[in-house]
Amino acid sequence: MKTIRYARFIILLTGIQLASAQDFTKYVNPNLGVTHSRWFFYTPASMPFGMAKLGASTNGTYGNKQGWEAVGYQDNHRSIDGFPCFHEFQIGGVSLIPVVGEIKTIPGKVENPEEGFRSNFEKSTEFATAGYYTVVLKDYRTKVELTATNRVGFQRYTFPAAQDAHILFNIGNRQGESGEVKDAYIGNINGNVIEGYVITKPEYVKKYQQEATVPMYFYAVLSKVPNSVSVFQEGETPRMGSQIHGKGAMMSANFAIEENEQIEVKIGLSYTSIENARNNLQAEASKLSFDKARGNATKTWNEFLSRIEVTDESEVNKTKFYTGLWLHPAGQEQEAKV
Repeated sequence: MKTIRYARFIILLTGIQLASAQDFTKYVNPNLGVTHSRWFFYTPASMPFGMAKLGASTNGTYGNKQGWEAVGYQDNHRSIDGFPCFHEFQIGGVSLIPVVGEIKTIPGKVENPEEGFRSNFEKSTEFATAGYYTVVLKDYRTKVELTATNRVGFQRYTFPAAQDAHILFNIGNRQGESGEVKDAYIGNINGNVIEGYVITKPEYVKKYQQEATVPMYFYAVLSKVPNSVSVFQEGETPRMGSQIHGKGAMMSANFAIEENEQIEVKIGLSYTSIENARNNLQAEASKLSFDKARGNATKTWNEFLSRIEVTDESEVNKTKFYTGLWLHPAGQEQEAKV
C-alpha cells in the first residue's frame, strides 16, 4: 500500500502578525524553477506587490523578439550582464552593473562573456531569498547586494583593492520583455544624482494597443560623488559628458576606489515621470540605509509569509511551500503605482 503524506499547515485569519518568532524567509529559494522561465519570475530583491523588483540578469540583454521567450535569469548560467530594477510582464529596464578596469560597451554573450562587460560568477557566492540578493562578480572581484522598498531599488557594491571602478547604467537597450526602445535619456544632474528614462514598445503592446508605449523613469542617488561620468551608446567608445539621449544610451559613473570600499545606489522608480521617481525615493528612502531597507524587507515578507504556518518537519516541503507563497505577491503589480 502506498502512503501519501500531506503537509499540515495553520492559516492565520486575524491580522498579519507572525505565527512564531521563526524566520520564514529562510525557506524561500527564488532560484527554484528559473531555468527557461519568464523574465518576471526572478525578482528576489522586492517587496510584496512592490514596483521595485530587482534581480540578476544572465541573458536579459538578449531581447525578446516575440514577447514571451524565456530570457532574464537562468539558474544554469554562470555569467551576469546586469541588475535590472523593473521586472514585469512586457516590462523591463534600468539595469546597473559595477565593473573595474577597462570599460567595455557591449554586454557580451553567455557563451563568450569576456567580449563584454558581463562577469562570470560562482554559484557558491550567490544567495537569494525574499527581499535580498547577493553575488560576487568573479571577473571584477566585486560583491553586489540588492534589496528594495515598494518603489525604490537599493544596490550596494563592495569593491576589491584600490583601483579605478565604474558603475554602468544600461538604460537605452532592451531588457527582458521590454521590447523595442523608442527613446532614452540619462543625465548626471547634480554630483551624485543620475536620472533618466527609457520608453519601450513591447510586442504585446504592438498587438493590442498600437499607439501605446511603456515609459520607465528613475532617479538614482549614489553614496559617493563620481570623479567623472562618461556617456556612450552600446558598442561606441565612451566620451566625457553629463547627459545622453536616444536608443542605446548608457552612462558610466567613474570612481577611484579604496580597498573594500562600498558604494550604495538608491534608485527611485516611476512609470509616470522623473519627478515622481524622485518623490518616491524621498518618501521611502531618503534617510534609509541599505541594511535598514533589507531589514524592513525581511520583516514585511515574514508578516506575509507567516499568514500560513506549515508544521511539516520536512525542510524540503517547507522550502517548496514558502517559495511558492513568495512567488505570488512577488510577481504581481501593486495598485496605484506612479
